[in-house]
Amino acid sequence: MEKERLRIGMDRVSVEYEFLNTTNEDIATEVLFPLPGANVSFSPRPLGVSGWHVWVEGKERPYETETKAVVKGADQSALLRRFSVDIATFGHFDTDADGKIKGDMQKLTAAQQRELTRAGLLDNGFPTWTVFTTYHWRQTFPAHRILHVKHEYEPSSGLRYFDAAYFQNDNEELSGSCVDAGTRKTLAAAAPKNLGFVEGSIDTLWVDYILTTANTWRTPIKDFELVAERPKPAERHQTYVSFCWDGKVEDRGDEGVVARARNFVPSRELRVMFFKLVN
Repeated sequence: MEKERLRIGMDRVSVEYEFLNTTNEDIATEVLFPLPGANVSFSPRPLGVSGWHVWVEGKERPYETETKAVVKGADQSALLRRFSVDIATFGHFDTDADGKIKGDMQKLTAAQQRELTRAGLLDNGFPTWTVFTTYHWRQTFPAHRILHVKHEYEPSSGLRYFDAAYFQNDNEELSGSCVDAGTRKTLAAAAPKNLGFVEGSIDTLWVDYILTTANTWRTPIKDFELVAERPKPAERHQTYVSFCWDGKVEDRGDEGVVARARNFVPSRELRVMFFKLVN
């Protein structure tokens, strides 16, 4: 891989690649783009990835999608499909003002819900499976030529609200996105003392991305750039961005937070967290 340009925002992921076939023959192979496993989480938009597109040399290409529902390592997709439960959106999961679960689960009989519960797919009506989605298409890489590939989509994301104590203590989410001490202190001072959907609370939204897929190609990535995009100008104020990176990270203001690498071999996956103060 000669080049990869990855841009991750709160509502869009875009990635561009330049692949070089160094052999004397054209190579036809299946290209796979897997998404991180996703669980039910509250989100500012409908659950599941949407708007996925791929372009090769500027021309949009058709693709296929494989979606699985996994519980404790077991693929339970067939059972959900038998009951017409949409896997990717967790049965179009939602709750009403009283906390009652809405969506495909409402259409199931009591016996069907019990069967899903026995299979570990439901817990008191709450979807518990992990969604694994892979996009793929057949691609020919011409000999001794660079091929430009781009795809983008609206990612599935998590959303939570945190109080001051959360930012003052160690926890997996903050350490997993390498939130530095200065940012933690700023967020703790701005967060409410008690958790609640109140003025002054902090929306915490995160987007996950699998970096190590690139290692299925010949390594390293010669030229890699990641841009964690800030929100639109009207929403940019008081939004903090954090992710783990071994090396220099540059804040470019309106453009976003940028990390670059030469001869890059990813060793872990990526989580970009966005902390937005709600006024």
